[in-house]
Formats: sequence, structure tokens, C-alpha cells
Amino acid sequence: MVLAVIGILTCSFCYIIYIHLMEYLNRKRFKHIKTVPIPLTFKWYLGHSAMIGKKIIEKEKKNLHADFVDIVKGLLDELQEETTVTFFPRLNIIFTVSIPIVSKVFSDHKTFLKINSKESPLCTVGGVRVFGPNGILTEAGTEVWYHKRRMMDPAFQKKYLKCLTGDMNRIAKKMNTLLGQTKCNTIDIYDVMNKVALEIVCKCGFSLDLDVVRDEPSPLNDAAQTILHVTAQSMKPLARYQFMMPWNFRAEKRKLKEAANLLRGEMRTILEKRIENNRKYPESTVNDILDHIIEGNKFSNKICIDDILDDFFVFLIAGMETTAITMSLVVWEVMKNLQIKEKLIKEVNDVYGDKTELDYEDLSRLVYLEQCIKECLRLHPPANASRRVCPKTDVVVDGILLPSGSSIILPTASIQHMEKHWPKPDQYDPDRFAPGNKIVPFTFAPFTAGPRQCIGKNFAYMEAKIVLAELYRNFHIIDPYPEERVMEKAFALTCKPKDGVLVRVEELN
Repeated sequence: MVLAVIGILTCSFCYIIYIHLMEYLNRKRFKHIKTVPIPLTFKWYLGHSAMIGKKIIEKEKKNLHADFVDIVKGLLDELQEETTVTFFPRLNIIFTVSIPIVSKVFSDHKTFLKINSKESPLCTVGGVRVFGPNGILTEAGTEVWYHKRRMMDPAFQKKYLKCLTGDMNRIAKKMNTLLGQTKCNTIDIYDVMNKVALEIVCKCGFSLDLDVVRDEPSPLNDAAQTILHVTAQSMKPLARYQFMMPWNFRAEKRKLKEAANLLRGEMRTILEKRIENNRKYPESTVNDILDHIIEGNKFSNKICIDDILDDFFVFLIAGMETTAITMSLVVWEVMKNLQIKEKLIKEVNDVYGDKTELDYEDLSRLVYLEQCIKECLRLHPPANASRRVCPKTDVVVDGILLPSGSSIILPTASIQHMEKHWPKPDQYDPDRFAPGNKIVPFTFAPFTAGPRQCIGKNFAYMEAKIVLAELYRNFHIIDPYPEERVMEKAFALTCKPKDGVLVRVEELN
């Protein structure tokens, strides 16, 4: 008995020595990158996790937005460096705002892949399939992603987008009808934009005739919001591992399962019907985003209907949420600046003239509106960072050796707020994007950058222009609380307004 105990203790001691030695050798590979020193205590193995966890708890106690990227950016500022590394057990994360490194990582998508899709926190949450392992969003960047992207690209080119102008105009006018019924009451324009964006992506992307804008409440919209909210909860640094325990977050997991089942059930019915219709009547193909998703998944007989649903899911939820955030925050920023507002309204009225709706060709004339949208995306990007993985061999970029296998976080939101690239970075100034002004490449990347930049970028710009132009042509937007207000953010996969965007609308004669 005594020998058995001694043997167990000896093995345990040897194992502890082994994992500490391996961790030491691993971290030694990063000795050339400046970092916050880790005290030589019994917590050494945990790396920076204790320090970062403490900062997150402190922020949450003060009811402030606690985000890993923001906290590490603070460490970077303290070190006065552009690149640092944070250590965790069996995980090393390089955090950089160095533009040469950012541009190399974004551009060389075949070398710097996304993390293994099955390891992604977006793949499954609490045992519920969310964005799945083979979706265009989560796929690491192999031939699977390349084939899907190549097949889906035509759905986002000018020839197809031009055909969507009428539908977007019609849905924007439904928004007008809804806003016209408010009778000068205060409303949450973010909630309205969510419904508008969801109906647009359903109609223009999947040829679904829904009345989400006027449907109160909207089951699809509610389900999408639940999925975003619960998934974001599961990704919080202090909750991620707790979420794996079956006895934790039971209510949230139940809501997530119900919402995912509702949304995936609806989408499965639509998808199966479309696949069957395309098989029987190939000449009647609709040729919308959904058809391109189906085509993009035909390259392998290993692809099942759940894999196709993953892409459907990405375009439905991501296409709704990100555009809704941007449109509502443009309204917020413009509302607070009378000069910008007057200049924008004049441009919109000039472009409309005697027309009742915009043509596709008119969109290129909305130059100042596009500047307002871009400046909003700079100041309030829906996604605050991207993550990539170094290849299996060391890589040297801009004189810095990036050790093999390490994760790299590219904090696009932080870069877009750096005074080095953007004077007075916290000020909303659409003239930054005026024609002729040069923007340093990769310092503005709200849709990320390089070959893996968001496929729906042009769709999003087009949608935002049509909806916002229709809004400013027909309504006077007033700040119901003219005193200085700060836009508080909540992280729900995206950085969105924490308490909505409250405005008062008055219909113009």
C-alpha cells in the first residue's frame, strides 16, 4: 500500500515536472517577443490567464465591456510595442497591430489558416450545432473553403446585385410605413434595422417572401438574436469552460437548442424543397445566394444537408446582424452632428430628384453616404478581431519570427482606433474617406481583408445605402436625449449597441 502511494506520488511529481518543462521550452520560442513578465510562482504554468481573468472581473464589476482583445490591447500600450505574446496552458497567442504582419497574414491565406474548424467555438455550443465544422465562415481555409468561395462569388457580383435593387427598395418602403406609424414616439432604430436586414437577406438571398418588418413579434428574428446572445455568452473567457459542464447554463442551452431547431428546421424545409425543385426543373433555377450555396457544396459526396445548412445559417444570421448594427450606428452618429446630417440629406435629395426609388446606378452617386457608412465601420466595426494560425514551420515577417503553430490575433478594431493611422480616432469624421484621401492599406478592415474578406461586403454596402437613403429622404431623425451620451457596446459575436439606439422620427411632408 505504501509503495503504491509512493509510486502514485512519484508519477504525479514527474508528470508535473514534465508539463512545466514542456511549457518552458515552448515559451522559450517566444523570448524575442516582448511580453508582460510572469512571476515565478506556483501559478507560472497558467501564464497570463490569472492576470487577464482578474482584469475581466474588475471590468465586469464596474459594468464595463470586458473583452479579451481590449484587455490585451491595453497590455500592448503599456509595453509600447506593436507585437506581444500572451501565454496560457498549452496555448500561445501573438497579438499584433503591426501593419506589415497584419497585411502578410491577411494576404497569405494559404499559409495562415483559420483555426481548425472543429476547435472553433462557433462550431457547436453546448452540444448544439451552430455554424458547423464545414461552413464558409469556420472552415480553416483548405480546398473546401476555396471551392465554396469560388462557387458563391458570382452571387455577390454586380450583375446579380443589380437585380436586387427593386426588392431592397420595396422592403425599405415597408420600413417607412412602420416608422410613419410611430407618431413622433421614441423608438429603437436598431430593432427596426434588425428586421429590415433580416427581411432583405431572406428575400434577396433566399427568395423568401416574409413580412418580418411588420411582423410583431418575429419568430425568426427572435431565434437569430437568441443564437447570437447565447453563443456570445459561451465565448466569454470565464464562461467558456463552464459552458461545457452539463449542469451549467441550463436555461441558456435550452433556449439555444429551441432557437437553433426552429431556425434550422425552417431552413431545412426551404433547402430540401429548393434542391428537389432544382433537380426536377434545372431550367427554372432561381440563381440566388441559396442556389450558389447548393452549388458550392456539390464538390464532394461527403457533404451532407447539415453542411449546406451551415452556410445557409452563416448568411442568414451574419448577413442580418452586422448590417443592422452598421445602419443603426450611422443613424446614431449622424443624428449627433447637424452639419453632417444636413450635408447627407442634401446629397440624398439631389440623387433622388423626382424619383420615388433608387436605381442601381444611383448608388455610386451617394458618395457622402458611403463616407458616413465607412466612418461608422471604422469607429464601430461589428467584429473587433480576426484569428489565424501560423504554419507548421516558423515564419519571419517584418523581421519578427512567428513560431510555428502559434495563434495570431489581428485586432482590426484596435488598428482602426490608432492615432498613428487616424488623427483624432474617437471623432466621427466622414471626410476621412473623401475622394482623394489615401487610406493606408490594412488599417481599415471592417470586413477583414485579403482573399478571405467578407464575401457579402458589396451586398452590405448596397443594402445600407438604399435603406439609409430612403430613411433620410422621408424622415427627420431627432436625438430624444440631446445631452452627451456614450454608445455602450455589448459583445454578442458582434459588437452591438448594448441598450439599442433610441431615436425620435418625424415624417417629412
